[in-house]
Parts: sequence; structure tokens; C-alpha cells
Amino acid sequence: MPVIELLRIPAAMAAPAFFLFFGLAALGAPILAAICLTVGQVRGTQHPEAYARRLLRMALTCALLTCLVLAAVTGLALYRLPWLRDWLLAAPLVPALLALAIAAYCVSLTVLRLSRGAYRAHTTKNSLSPAASLSVLAVVILWLSLSLLRDLAAQTQAVLGAMTEDGISLAPLLPPDLSSTASLLWAAVLASTLAAAMCAGAWSLEYLLLRRDREPFGREAFAHAMRLASRSSLRSGVLALSFLPALWKRLTTLPGSPGDAQAVMVLLVACGSCILAACTLWVLLARSKRPCSSPALVHCALTLVWLGLTAALSAALLHFYAR
Repeated sequence: MPVIELLRIPAAMAAPAFFLFFGLAALGAPILAAICLTVGQVRGTQHPEAYARRLLRMALTCALLTCLVLAAVTGLALYRLPWLRDWLLAAPLVPALLALAIAAYCVSLTVLRLSRGAYRAHTTKNSLSPAASLSVLAVVILWLSLSLLRDLAAQTQAVLGAMTEDGISLAPLLPPDLSSTASLLWAAVLASTLAAAMCAGAWSLEYLLLRRDREPFGREAFAHAMRLASRSSLRSGVLALSFLPALWKRLTTLPGSPGDAQAVMVLLVACGSCILAACTLWVLLARSKRPCSSPALVHCALTLVWLGLTAALSAALLHFYAR
């Protein structure tokens, strides 16, 4: 594949990747918050709890923006694609469960945000319960989303390869099904959970910088929160990178021309390089005594994660059309 044509794919996937970045951060924030609260309870320190409160506050903002975009895109797709409406109505259980889980997630975050005064008065042990519940709900949303996307990809393949008879295209109906839970799906859920935690950590660094002058944050507490966010992002990013070889094996196996497989390899290498570079910047922030004095590192790490997600989405799209 020529380089010019290859570059057009990431350019087209940059906006969806940014939307995915927001969505993953919304789902990963409670997971990081639960981990930080557990660490704070074990060590008996208050800094992880303060960072966890800001993570949950950030999660609400990301979740509401993501839901608005998702509702607009879904409505437009249902209006433009009649076969998508038929597919959803054929087995509405999975889409309904996903919509219900998303609504419950947003409502829980809103209630937690409105009761922030009582939340601050809780001990770390009591604060861990809502974060853990939201973490479980986030994993359920990831599982339902990946299951629905898998079945949607199969139906789209059937529509694209439909036979035409008398000017009418006929495609088999492959409704969503939760019963086929292959081991690959659970691996994808685990990888997505780690990626969500990484995205939440990356956005939390930006959120801390944004709220630095608006909250009563001591200099030492702010520096500790920045270092904690950097370490959380680093660990999640390294663990997420461990799934790249499995993704490589899955996406580079194509029945088509070798050029398509090489293009997918290039995109996956770009994805891994961007995430690895972001991890390097997080190491520098975690080791810095004054991480607030290096906002450029925070911005660069966020951009690199966005580029990595763009490359991963581009590789998945190329694999989908090359099959």
C-alpha cells in the first residue's frame, strides 16, 4: 500500500480515536480510583484518596461528553442505515443492557458528585465501596460493548458481501448474542480495561493541571498527586502494551495481499512506539520533584496516547476491510 493512502486512514480515524480516548478515560477512572483508595487504606495516607476523588469527578465530565457524542452518532447511523435498525430490533437485549448499564454508570457518577460533601466526610474504607461498584460496572460496559461490536462487525461483513438479486441485496441476519463468549473476548476485555486505566491516568494529569488554581491544593499534595497519576498511567500503559503481541498475531493474519498485512504491521508498530514514548514521559514525571513545572511533558504524553489509539483503530479498520 502506498504511503499516501496509508496516511489517509489515521487521518480519518483521528476524531473517532479522540472520542474513544474520552470514553475509555471515563470507564478507567473508577478503576484507578479503587486502586488508589486501596493503596491509601493499606498505607494509611490521604494523598491517594484526594487523587481518587478527582478521578471520579473527572469521570463524570468524560462520561457525559462521551454519551452526548455516542447518542448523536447512534441516532445518525440509525437514520442512514435501515439494516442497522433491523439488526438491533432483531435481538434488542444486548443493546438494551448496554444502554441501561451506561445510564446507571452516569447516574451513579452524578449522585456521587452531588454528594461530594458527604463523600469527603467518609473514611477511606467507606469511600472504596462506590469506586469498586463503579469499577465493576465499567468492566460490564466494556464487555457488553466489545460483544456488541464483534457481532456488529460480523453483520457488516455480511451486508458488504450480500448477493444482489433483481436489484435487491439480500444478507443473512446475524443478531447480537451474548451466549458466544469466546476466550478471545475476555482477553479483549482485560486489554481494554488496562487501556482504559491508562487513558484515565493520562487525562487525570491534564485535569490536575487544569484545576490547580481552582482548588485548595497544597504544593506538596499537588506534586504527590501528579507523581501518583504518572505512576498509575505508566503501570497501566506497560500492562496494556503486553497485549500488543497478541493483537499483532490477530490482525496481521490476512488472506489478502501481503501489502495489507505490512500496512497493519506498520500501524501496530506506530501504536506501540507512541505508547512506549508516553510511558517514557510518565517516568520522567514520576521521578520529577516538581512535576507541575513540566506541563509540556503532560501534553506530549496525552498526544502520544491519542496517536497510539488512532494507529490501533486504523489497523483494526484495515484488517476489517482486508478480510
